[in-house]
Amino acid sequence: MSSTAYKAAAEIRALILNPVLVAGPREPRAPLAAINRVFGGEHMQWDAMVDMDAVLRPLARRDGLPGECKHALQAAITKPSAATATRAERALLAACNREGLPDGLPTALFEAARLLPYHAAALGSAEAAARISARSLDVAWTYLRGSDVGRGWLALRAALLWASDAQEDLSDVKYKPRPLFDRLTAFDLQAMTFARSFAAIAKAEEMISDEDAILRGGAGASASDMARAGDLPGLDEDLPTLGAILDAARPSALASRPAPGLVVVPSLAHLPEPAKSTRDRRDSPRAEFERIENKPLPLLPAPDPHAFAEAGAARAPWLRPVFEVLAQDLVGAPYARIRPTAFVSRPGTGKTAAIRAVAQGLGLALRVYNAAGAADGSFGSTSRQWSTGRGSIPLQTALAEGVANFVVGIDEIEKSSPDRRNGSLQDALLPFLERESARQIFDTFIEANVNLSAVSFIVTANTLDGVPGPLRDRLRILEVPSPRPEHLPIVAANLVAEIRAERGLDEAWVPDLDEDELALLARHWKGGSLRPLRRLVETLVAGRDRLAPRH
Repeated sequence: MSSTAYKAAAEIRALILNPVLVAGPREPRAPLAAINRVFGGEHMQWDAMVDMDAVLRPLARRDGLPGECKHALQAAITKPSAATATRAERALLAACNREGLPDGLPTALFEAARLLPYHAAALGSAEAAARISARSLDVAWTYLRGSDVGRGWLALRAALLWASDAQEDLSDVKYKPRPLFDRLTAFDLQAMTFARSFAAIAKAEEMISDEDAILRGGAGASASDMARAGDLPGLDEDLPTLGAILDAARPSALASRPAPGLVVVPSLAHLPEPAKSTRDRRDSPRAEFERIENKPLPLLPAPDPHAFAEAGAARAPWLRPVFEVLAQDLVGAPYARIRPTAFVSRPGTGKTAAIRAVAQGLGLALRVYNAAGAADGSFGSTSRQWSTGRGSIPLQTALAEGVANFVVGIDEIEKSSPDRRNGSLQDALLPFLERESARQIFDTFIEANVNLSAVSFIVTANTLDGVPGPLRDRLRILEVPSPRPEHLPIVAANLVAEIRAERGLDEAWVPDLDEDELALLARHWKGGSLRPLRRLVETLVAGRDRLAPRH
């Protein structure tokens, strides 16, 4: 590669590895500008609802705002959704064109309206995703045409991601906050395919230009010769193709990146072909698992280790030491996975909730298996010779989630039965916790070795007494700290959010606790177990219902 190409590759590499110069910080403390969003800028707290609230709430308080516009903003604030975000955008655009507004207000309304399509897209609007994709594509073309390939690439990558989102309207699907950076990084391989295709197209266009020149009598004069003579300005023989630049820009990253997926279930040709009626009942091993037979399942990417630790600590500050240890597993990781780990602490300190927080931070699906009272080894699969034959719990999860990496939580492992007459959960777990053996675990239901090496296992225990040595040896033991009194506001907010989710209500119906309610809780909860605090919070929420005015 020439020195010019190397310099271009180095500049692009710097932007790819550190896009904050154009896309804004990874963890914004305030809503980013529209120009940052074009390159894949993040939402505050990686949550479109939080970000939209921060954009609209100050506007709703401004003097001189038309009444219908203020109503639309309040609806988007109290009931955030793709629909309310879109209505608020339209109201803002209509209002900013009115005459007689206070100085500066029209500009503020317009800038807010520019941001709302990003919130609507994140909340599931296919139409908004298509619009912001077109916006990023237009910016990408501007930069690529100006030879600023680094910014052009970031904008193109964002455009392709949102174009993918625009294929399906998910406005009715429950929104789950997650970092956009992780999705963009996961999209690199697909976007790279586009880049290589563009390079091939450019070569084909050059061949057509050369053939045209020959047909017009310019035999012996290629398109690149004409460009150097000034007939085709902008073409430079020394300038590499986009695909070549990107290949040179990230050799180490691409080399460490795994294949797009992992084959979990191999060929099932050794099993009998199921009859149609059996296929409908799904009671044949081959019929049940043929959907993922011999097919690579996606490996979801590892989040940024620092972002993972900080996001976890923001949700549960007392768990910062736990998240910081787990984050070490993500440094240079080709996909999201942590070592088999045990969370140990006294009862009621939120170990199961900690597993959920870890899975959320990793961006992975979670399957929780209650070990209390488990008296057999069915976790590791059951032969189909029995009427209750089934695949192992991790294998069933891979089938249900359609991915190769996810989190399996084993709750209260010390309470599982030590009796081995029907097998033992503690024994069944052992091969899953060793990386090498997990690559070829024999599943008795499908009578084949399956690859479950990408699965993350977290077990919880109040004590390790009674847990056999071979199982302890395979687990990293982490003491889970208890929340302290100063963590009450965050803990209470988390509990109220759980209550809202259980009741299917939004914040307008079950708002967070106010200062008086928190003060009342502080008098009765001094840290430690979350169970009594949960009962206190439920009592407060129930008291609101009783005291609410009836109309």
